[in-house]
Amino acid sequence: MNHLDVIRLLGLDVSLPFQESISEKQSTIPEDFELLVRAMPKGVIAGSLVLSHPRVPVNSLEEFTEDSAPRIASMKASLENRDQELPLPFFPSPGGLVPWGRTTRDGVLLWDTTDPNTANWTTVVTESDFQVWLDLPFSATEFIVRAILERPEEVPAFETHEEYESGTFWNVYEDIRETAKKLANKKIEAIEEVVANVQSVGVPGIGKYAEGLLNQALSGPFGALPDDYLAVMKEFPGGVIAGVRVFPVARDGSRAADCADGVADPAAPVLRWLDQDRMFLQWGEVEGRAAGWLTGKNSPQDWRVTYIEPDGSALTCLEDQTFATFLRRRLRGNNSLF
Repeated sequence: MNHLDVIRLLGLDVSLPFQESISEKQSTIPEDFELLVRAMPKGVIAGSLVLSHPRVPVNSLEEFTEDSAPRIASMKASLENRDQELPLPFFPSPGGLVPWGRTTRDGVLLWDTTDPNTANWTTVVTESDFQVWLDLPFSATEFIVRAILERPEEVPAFETHEEYESGTFWNVYEDIRETAKKLANKKIEAIEEVVANVQSVGVPGIGKYAEGLLNQALSGPFGALPDDYLAVMKEFPGGVIAGVRVFPVARDGSRAADCADGVADPAAPVLRWLDQDRMFLQWGEVEGRAAGWLTGKNSPQDWRVTYIEPDGSALTCLEDQTFATFLRRRLRGNNSLF
């Protein structure tokens, strides 16, 4: 998918000579994104996405990220106050995150620029509180296409800012209000709380992608998995929740071959057995430690969060913490590993 798919879905047009003039220069940002922002007016896509409209051509990332500096500082301060680290550093660090837009719920859209080829930059999305970070193997334009195709039927593919403020905004506002009310309920269950935080990102298509990964995993080598884990991963495609790295539940079969028999590919970790005896099932990492479950107990509902020290010297089982209760504890500001 590329900018032309977005342009067709939005009913826009761009001339062939213009496309050729862009392709003659080395891209500072992904070429299809630069073409897209040149072709379309400012506004809201799928009731959820607002793109940066940089001065074009984009001559440097310093120039492109200049307007994002206050937001980046706010993100850093928010995580520092919670004693959490950024999932990745921001540009100008090599391979750093580069913002390219925002969500209508005040989240941030970013590129992971680890790959030196701008065409291979993938998408990172975070919600307004910076506690949920989604790692998605999509270019910005593929991410936009998915949002357009999966948006609710009543939501326009594109609105000017004026149209949005008098229309879709009120649906978004009501959904934000309902989420806040849900999270304020002192009796909310751990699963519901974690899922509500994930869903607060509010971009169409993410849940469908996550559910597709989960369906792949359910046909894989793992057998039964804890219900709370399944409920969260049905909505969460992988990334970071409250400073905890949660691996994708499966590798996207449409992009790369799955690792054989569920054993880890360390270059792109997914839910995996950490040992050949299949006693430790790793779902992520926390502060450099492998996080998962000891699977000796018969019922997955009895599995509790366990982590292994980076040097393998010790293993700690949190006997009172399931996957969901552990993440809820972190979301509420308790970073204890005991």
